[in-house]
Amino acid sequence: MSPQPLYSRVLLKVSGEALMGEGQYGIDVDTVGRIAGEIKQATDAGIQVCLVIGGGNIFRGLSGAAKGMERASADYMGMLATVMNALAMQQSLESIGVPTRVQSAIPMMTVCEPYIRRRAVRHMEKGRVVIFAAGTGNPFFTTDTAAALRAVEMGCDALLKGTQVDGVYSADPHKVANAERYDRLTYMDVLSRDLKVMDASAISLARENGIPIIVYSIDDARLRQRSDGYRPLHHHLGRGLISPDRRQKRPEGQEMADTDFDLDDVERRMRGALQALKQEFGGLRTGRASASLLEPIVVEAYGQSMPINQVGTIGVPEPRMLTVQVWDKGMVSAVEKAIRNSGLGLNPNIDGTLIRLPIPELNQERRAELSKIAAKYTEQARVAVRNVRRDAMDELKRLEKDAHMGQDDHKAWTDKVQKLTDKIVAEIDAALAHKEAEIMQV
Repeated sequence: MSPQPLYSRVLLKVSGEALMGEGQYGIDVDTVGRIAGEIKQATDAGIQVCLVIGGGNIFRGLSGAAKGMERASADYMGMLATVMNALAMQQSLESIGVPTRVQSAIPMMTVCEPYIRRRAVRHMEKGRVVIFAAGTGNPFFTTDTAAALRAVEMGCDALLKGTQVDGVYSADPHKVANAERYDRLTYMDVLSRDLKVMDASAISLARENGIPIIVYSIDDARLRQRSDGYRPLHHHLGRGLISPDRRQKRPEGQEMADTDFDLDDVERRMRGALQALKQEFGGLRTGRASASLLEPIVVEAYGQSMPINQVGTIGVPEPRMLTVQVWDKGMVSAVEKAIRNSGLGLNPNIDGTLIRLPIPELNQERRAELSKIAAKYTEQARVAVRNVRRDAMDELKRLEKDAHMGQDDHKAWTDKVQKLTDKIVAEIDAALAHKEAEIMQV
């Protein structure tokens, strides 16, 4: 019987250079096919997989900038290279029966889907592999940062980085013969020692969200020469193969008894309720203009539903004025319709491709109504947190009943869950107080 996977949802970061195989440039079809086969093994085991692929095998923005190109333009060229790699991986995966979707941070409708977080999550829940292309869509950010960002947004249990070495070393082992190999590191170890695993912003983002990073070799040729043999991607996802003691995947400073109870997951779910509340608050119109007011609006564009910020640029030129600079002239009427149907009470004024949205003054009655709505949203968030607490307590009772946890440990973990609950509820109450003050401000 095969072991149960330790992680149910993972993001795989693959460098563009890994797709070159033994070549010096471009895409090696056999190498892409081998990686696709390993991904299929993982999905066959029930693991939800998403990918971020670099573009260094085709074009690297930093290299272009070093040769005199303007950095932003060079980075955009690098993003387009990642789209090419993503399409190559999609074709290879689908040729072996793995359903996929490519989502690009730079919209290109005739080639792939635009990046929409909720849609990506639904694809993964349906067993599709989602390949994220074009990095973050912004220059000056690497695909490492894009990988960490997407891993957080997708709620991944781990970020796996496939490299050309079998782990993290103090220096490049291909160049330094006595480079030290580390079996385990904290996030701060990587940052303080300036280890070139991923860039600092990616490490910091993973650290803040408690996402473990597993570094393994995606280069089968080198590992097959080792005495312990080649270990494919699926090997690194099996229980006990990377982290037999679950403490290995805790954030720095988090202690944990030798049980399957996951306090980090409890906190992640509770904070999900807090984040959802803040998004709801963003949609409550106050007397001041805020770009977050428009973010929940969805526009019917190019035959599909898209967030308004993916068809235009939202601006706040004045305290009581919002603007939407629509990128495609043909989409202006669709954006206007979406705003009018949003229920926000806004009256769009169209000037070419620019839509102006005056924010009317709120009367006292409307302020009181908005405060009641905010209180309702807050209570829903509290209920969601209490539900997570109840599930955690039930799990602790089960672990104690099945003799996986002693009474002392049970009490200690129960106290931690209660303290965490009190902390998140206090943050929810603080968010309500801030929103009420904003609503009532004249």
